[in-house]
Amino acid sequence: MSHSALAITLVPAATALLLLGAFLVYAAVRYAPIIGRIFEEKPLFLPLRLAPEPGGEDVRFRTDDGLELGGTYFKATTPTRVGILVFCHEYLSDRWSFQPYVNPLRALGYDLFTFDFRNHGRSDSDPNYRPLQWATDHEVRDLRAALKYLRSRPEHDPAGVGLFGVSRGGSTALLVAARDPGVWGVISDGAFPTRGTMLAYILRWAEIYVSNPYLWKSMPVWIFRYLGWVGRVRSERRLNCRFPDVERAAARLAPRPWLMIHGAKDAYIGPDIARTLFAEAREPKELWVVPKAKHNRCREVAPDEYAARVRGFLARFAPRRPLADAGTKAAADQAELREVALASRPTPRDEEAIPTPVPGGFAAQVTG
Repeated sequence: MSHSALAITLVPAATALLLLGAFLVYAAVRYAPIIGRIFEEKPLFLPLRLAPEPGGEDVRFRTDDGLELGGTYFKATTPTRVGILVFCHEYLSDRWSFQPYVNPLRALGYDLFTFDFRNHGRSDSDPNYRPLQWATDHEVRDLRAALKYLRSRPEHDPAGVGLFGVSRGGSTALLVAARDPGVWGVISDGAFPTRGTMLAYILRWAEIYVSNPYLWKSMPVWIFRYLGWVGRVRSERRLNCRFPDVERAAARLAPRPWLMIHGAKDAYIGPDIARTLFAEAREPKELWVVPKAKHNRCREVAPDEYAARVRGFLARFAPRRPLADAGTKAAADQAELREVALASRPTPRDEEAIPTPVPGGFAAQVTG
């Protein structure tokens, strides 16, 4: 091929690449700050708050960056123990929200450990970190510190621990479990990915920010992913944190089993987002999408089936089977705690009771 023919072939390709590069730079400068600003908004959210549960051992332990966190260790109410479960609370809640979720499992032979993430409850606050509804490397560091503390206790379990996380706590549990051989399984309620959730909302709000509807509708999805990445990097620098890849953690979770619980009417993290995250994981895994349930409300909508699903998962996958003779008492405890939780929960927590500002609704609708 002659030089002139080669030039005729390469010039259009080079021109196209230059135009694409210029467009990406323009899009990043124009839209990444908007994405970052919305991403950093705090949601209008009233979390589950309950009075402290008596009978536990209050402890303090340190993270690898020097913060002191508070936790409480509860022993099983049975003569023998079958395992240890660690509870990871949702954004803006605290350790005591474990009660309606896992406290009845003490009657099945499980010790429970629940703790406050940094900047929550009785744990130390990091003045250089402003926590949001997204799981960051700081929450990962806190949970790893909790597991390290549990391994230092005389009664630590050589079989490891199971993790139970709600919303942001569930995402954090996935991130830690994927790399910790001492975790034998995960139960999550309302867990969500950072990247997948951002993409869903970027696509939802693109029509507001892009004046030409034909332009954004014709854009390939990878451009929106790119803008989400630029916005996240900008926020990481501003917030002094890193947003780990929850999807990648889900893909690395096996052979640890995972029970994913999610509300079919979740207006914050739609069930399609949850299914996409679930699809990243390999077997063994179980997905239960609860009809009519909103974000973090699955247990309230179907309390009996919720308890049965959790007990069944533990019976199939925990290193030791739960104590079968404690089932009746566990059901009674579940009913009692359900009444306590319903009486204590703030009524404005329903999605329809929380205003969604426009255009800031992206972050305002994603709770942790």
